[in-house]
Amino acid sequence: MVDRRGLLTGAAGAFGATALASLPAVPAMGAGPSHPLRERLQADMEAYAAFGSKLSGSKGDRDSARWVGKRLSAAGFDVRLTEFDVPTFAPGVAELSVGEARLPVMPQPIVITTPRAGIEAALCLVRDPVEAPSVRDKIAVLILPYDRHAALFRGSAATFLKAVVPHAPAAIIIVTTGPTGKIIALNAKLEPAARVPIALLAPDDLPPVIKAAAAGRPARLTVTGTSSVGQSSNIVASRKAGSKWLAFSTPRSGWGICAGERGPGIAAFLEFCHWAAVRFPSHSLFAICTGGHELDFVGTHHALSEGPPATDTLLWTHLGAGLATRDAFEVLGRRNELLSSADPQRAMMCSPSLLQDVLRAFQGQAGYEQPIEVVGGAGELSSIIDRGYTNAFAGLGIHRWCHVADDTIDKVDGGLLLPVVEGHRAVIEAVVGRMA
Repeated sequence: MVDRRGLLTGAAGAFGATALASLPAVPAMGAGPSHPLRERLQADMEAYAAFGSKLSGSKGDRDSARWVGKRLSAAGFDVRLTEFDVPTFAPGVAELSVGEARLPVMPQPIVITTPRAGIEAALCLVRDPVEAPSVRDKIAVLILPYDRHAALFRGSAATFLKAVVPHAPAAIIIVTTGPTGKIIALNAKLEPAARVPIALLAPDDLPPVIKAAAAGRPARLTVTGTSSVGQSSNIVASRKAGSKWLAFSTPRSGWGICAGERGPGIAAFLEFCHWAAVRFPSHSLFAICTGGHELDFVGTHHALSEGPPATDTLLWTHLGAGLATRDAFEVLGRRNELLSSADPQRAMMCSPSLLQDVLRAFQGQAGYEQPIEVVGGAGELSSIIDRGYTNAFAGLGIHRWCHVADDTIDKVDGGLLLPVVEGHRAVIEAVVGRMA
């Protein structure tokens, strides 16, 4: 799925200032190990994770698309798989050589390669954008501040690049300082962010780079490989009944296994589509599961043109990144020890018309209990609303392992997703009941 940092840390302002104390509590469903909904959600998250990497155009992306399509077909939807082009890159060598150290890097899409022998130059550490003028003809090492980074075109990554690129570095290394110490992949636009190679480096690998820069020793960046055009796809499904529509959407692709980033959204999406087909027999249903998320949401931009008339759509429910993932310790040396509670770094965005419904439905759910305004560019919801779907909401977050290689199935639990699904269901029921 972009950098959602602003929506997670920004103040809710007047939009979310309604007193929570005046709202009646929403009963929480049990999340015991024998709860059938928990078991279904867990099984679907495990099935999704088992497809492996979901990078747009990969085998896991294609296989998971077909799986989702079969599930929607079984629920009574007419299903189409529509393909579209995506840029792909098969890496060869991707490393930063510093003395005897060979540090792995991740080529940043859209990839610009180095010569086969690499680019050798002095290192220039950039810890603040004010240091940007010193990077000319050097390998600029942008040390981003600690955050849950997600995109090249938002947040501190965008700020640093905007400052550095005009000063003509020989190449750019971005150090994605975050909770895990590992490389955090960054969502990209469909054009290169600079005319020089850009690669990502893990914070855990930074010490030899700092030492080399301090000693004035050069480094060599090597990024080789093959760029090509691949195929990702959207699953576009509908069940026609009455004149009024309910719409559901979720991205499918992402960086690696993305069990925590995408798995909960996929499982919730499948649950809602099956449930709505039975619960609302007189309503038409529209559902899209999109590829190309990490590449400027390209799949969603293709699919939205196929949506139902906005004026006939009662509600659009979008299932974003990291709906429900496990939190972890970050104190007393217990780095990233998993907890059984939900990571609260998530937010519920909604149209003003849905504010009271969302407040009631998600009361007591960490991160979701105070909804915020829709943030442009933070996930797909703003694009949906821009199309005229004025009753829409989306939960999304950036969990600790979002865009990290080991975003694996242990980062999720069906018991944490269950109350989130019930909250969404309560909003849908309230809107349909009010507009019936």
